[in-house]
Amino acid sequence: MGVQPEAKRPVWCWNLPGEHDKIMKSNSGPGAGETEGDRMISIAIVEDEEIFSKQMLEYVHRFAAETHQPVQAQVFGDGATFLDEYDGSFQIIFMDIVMPHMDGLDAARRLREVDQNVCLIFLTSMAQYAIRGYEVSALDFVIKPLAYDLFKIKLEKAIAHIKVDESFHIPVSNGIKTVRFSQIRYVESSKHYLYFHTDADTYRMRGSMRDITATFLSNGFAAASGSLLLNLSYVEQASGSEVTVAGEHFSVARTYKNDFWNRLTVYMSGGILK
Repeated sequence: MGVQPEAKRPVWCWNLPGEHDKIMKSNSGPGAGETEGDRMISIAIVEDEEIFSKQMLEYVHRFAAETHQPVQAQVFGDGATFLDEYDGSFQIIFMDIVMPHMDGLDAARRLREVDQNVCLIFLTSMAQYAIRGYEVSALDFVIKPLAYDLFKIKLEKAIAHIKVDESFHIPVSNGIKTVRFSQIRYVESSKHYLYFHTDADTYRMRGSMRDITATFLSNGFAAASGSLLLNLSYVEQASGSEVTVAGEHFSVARTYKNDFWNRLTVYMSGGILK
């Protein structure tokens, strides 16, 4: 069930009243007006000592206020709890090395079994442990106690390293499936589940459209209804309320029609509506 290479995008055919244009869509990078700072960064702090976890949270909030970078953070008291609750939604993980029940290195090894890409930074008060972080592809390490200026440098490095807009993490039975947004043709919801239709397969996860819509809209998708998100780069033809995406035909609900066409028009011009 591997991910196939990205398929070549088709010629765009779209019909507005009085217009019949064919436009070639180039496979370029992020659209005009997009910046990494516009997107929410999700951070996990795995730290058993409350004094340090509180300090880290204060630093995260200060960083967000100073840089205007949307950031959210969640604290886990030990590695075992973090792994039990891990769902692939974090982009950056700060993990203490010395913790009860399961140390940070063991937790990181188990993490890498299900997610090889998430950005990992170790926290430690003993520098001799830090070098072992590279065994699990850690990006960096931080020596405690931590000054804010150094934390800011480390977090900026991590944010520069990740590319939030490139992929989405889908929990599956044997771990986490990481799929590029460019490979997802459309997403539909039904009975408390989300179905991600990709070039290679269809993946299911429990959740609602409300949980993912903002993220997908900022990555080149448009809502055709309350239960359907379409990848605009796969649109082959659109006329009125009818849209063809990768050979499949969909109808745009009346209340979503204006927003859908606005997003498609901006996307065709090289941008993405927020």
